[in-house]
Amino acid sequence: MELTRSARGNMATASSSQSMQTARLDHTLECAAVQSWDQLMPSSTSGLIQIEYQTGSDGSLDFFKIWASSIRGHWDLVCEFWMRSLWSHPTGLRFGPRYHSAEFDRTLELLMGHEGEFLKLPHQQGLIQISPPTPEERTAAGRWMGVAFNHDHPVPMQPQIA
Repeated sequence: MELTRSARGNMATASSSQSMQTARLDHTLECAAVQSWDQLMPSSTSGLIQIEYQTGSDGSLDFFKIWASSIRGHWDLVCEFWMRSLWSHPTGLRFGPRYHSAEFDRTLELLMGHEGEFLKLPHQQGLIQISPPTPEERTAAGRWMGVAFNHDHPVPMQPQIA
């Protein structure tokens, strides 16, 4: 399982004047969680959010799960999204018993509705851990998500690495 970066210091800024490429879905899920930190972790200024995901052999998303921890070693399921139903779960988004946010629900549903427009994820399994975001990280995540829902650019763009 790949452990990717924490949100701190890794929020890209979108600019129409820069050379762009299509964004990765994992980074956009990370930005959605950063932007929604207060909804996901309302009573905690500390803790972690963890996004676990798995892709199929073609690079498309099979599922993701978002977990929250405000007590070290104790993880609560925030939500899970399954692209295909199996005997153990139906297709779609489900929130854990202690979480629900209509705004975060809409954001995730919209992102997953455009899943095919993102770059394919290169790893079979991935894990993103997010620390409490700084105000600057929240602002950057908000800008990123704003681009994600812009009608001219249906998915976020990020600067190409030269």
